[in-house]
Amino acid sequence: MTQLNNSSDVFNASHKMNQTDKIENAEAVFIWIVSFFGIPIICLTLFALCFLIKSHRAASVYVIHLILSDLLQIGFINVLTTELARAALWSAYKYCLVVGLFFMAFIAIERYILVSHPHWYRSHHSVKMSCFISLIIWLMPLTFIKIREQAMFTVLSQSLASFIPYPIILLCFVGTWRGLSHAKSLTSQKRKLILGSLSLVLLNYTFLILPLSISSLCLEFLNPPPPTAVNVYLFCHFFLYLNPLADCLLYLFMRRDAENIMKSLFSCRSLPQSIIGGTNSHAITS
Repeated sequence: MTQLNNSSDVFNASHKMNQTDKIENAEAVFIWIVSFFGIPIICLTLFALCFLIKSHRAASVYVIHLILSDLLQIGFINVLTTELARAALWSAYKYCLVVGLFFMAFIAIERYILVSHPHWYRSHHSVKMSCFISLIIWLMPLTFIKIREQAMFTVLSQSLASFIPYPIILLCFVGTWRGLSHAKSLTSQKRKLILGSLSLVLLNYTFLILPLSISSLCLEFLNPPPPTAVNVYLFCHFFLYLNPLADCLLYLFMRRDAENIMKSLFSCRSLPQSIIGGTNSHAITS
């Protein structure tokens, strides 16, 4: 009887290992597919945003740093599929992820200030100030890292860092949405672009970021976690890898001709020649 139980345990362990291998292989393939399309798109987006910086548009500074953090995330997660220095790379990947979340919050704050306090925004906001704030944002996740033998995020600290920007984005979205009706200095097109960029940030955060934070907390406090919770966590992880691609859409809302570009995309017409930079490219803060 004991031998039969031992054989059953070995079979169950082997089955779990095979299932884990299948999940890891599927995850690696999914990451490679996302990277194949994502890395060129992210690089082109960064290149295009640099033209907005040349025209002294501070609005694109935070977006540039957000896209840069996305590029680092894809780079780290690709190396992780090769089993090289997993612990250190996971920490670096999580760090860049948290940095990106805080940049999303500051993009929302910036849009809110632009609508609610336009005169203060134009007189005090500059590219230098945005770069200085961006440097602070890159250092902010250090407050959530637990220093042991190496700098690492715990599940609780990472979840806390992931939750903090969400109410900020939500409040800024509501405040901006209400303030747009009273912003007489903004044209209807600029209002659409501002609200569109905030909607994209909020939707991206709600459907790609927040589910993973909630599911990871559930796994942390459920002992042992039910198989359903584990499957939900893995499913949310796959969605998280799409976050960098979604962030790239913010570039469209930095342009005045975003509406024409979107119409061209959906109607399969030729895109404007100034899609990558160019002299006709303008940010919404002009």
